[in-house]
Amino acid sequence: MSVNSDGIFFGILTNQEYDIEHEKVETVRKHISKFDEFLPSQKMIDRLQKALDLGQKICDADASFYFHKLKEAELMEKGYDWYTAHPRAIAHYGVSSYSLYHPEVIKAYPEDFNRNWRKAWGIN
Repeated sequence: MSVNSDGIFFGILTNQEYDIEHEKVETVRKHISKFDEFLPSQKMIDRLQKALDLGQKICDADASFYFHKLKEAELMEKGYDWYTAHPRAIAHYGVSSYSLYHPEVIKAYPEDFNRNWRKAWGIN
């Protein structure tokens, strides 16, 4: 599988650009703060914050991460545990689990991503 050959990699988010909101970025930030520190997630939030600061729309992995974390947070607020909320959030948007982190983040933190992630993105 690679992002270029798999038509469902980004599910319903494919070929779309999205505006993001400060309040929702804060929701994502608050949500991931409930877990052990994972630097790739922080880097993804940094990417969202940069897009917000520059007034840029997001797409692809940034959109996948943003909407996934928002849905995951919503489900956990309703009482679902992470082990239930995480796959439901992925299924909600029909995305690949490998779409949640941008290739720049995968390259920056290779110890956190196995070869399946690199293969999905076509990273050598």
